[in-house]
Amino acid sequence: MKKKSSLIVGIILLIAAICFIGYALAYPEASFPWSNRVSFMLYGIYVWMIFKFLLDIPVLKEIRDKKSKGGIINAILFFVLSLGFFLMEITGDKIDIYTIIRGFIVIGGVDLGIENLLFWIRQKA
Repeated sequence: MKKKSSLIVGIILLIAAICFIGYALAYPEASFPWSNRVSFMLYGIYVWMIFKFLLDIPVLKEIRDKKSKGGIINAILFFVLSLGFFLMEITGDKIDIYTIIRGFIVIGGVDLGIENLLFWIRQKA
């Protein structure tokens, strides 16, 4: 994705987040049809998407284009990390701010695992 289109998507995501927070503060009695755990995990995924589009794609693209040591081992480690945090969330009793952080780590681990897997496939081809 190009820097300009990534920035546009990131700004749209940020504006949508600000509008959502404004609506949530104005109508605290409103709720989602699912549990708070699912909502907090979705918040973490949303924060990862904002991070990905606003920072990772435009700023770190040059670093990623340089020779990297990513590969199948890194991909497996990221997938195991995300699975571990996902299982921690499912088996946990408490729903708190750390649920958002675990959602961020789960989707980040999957994303980085896929990137490393694709890098490994490109090296082998």
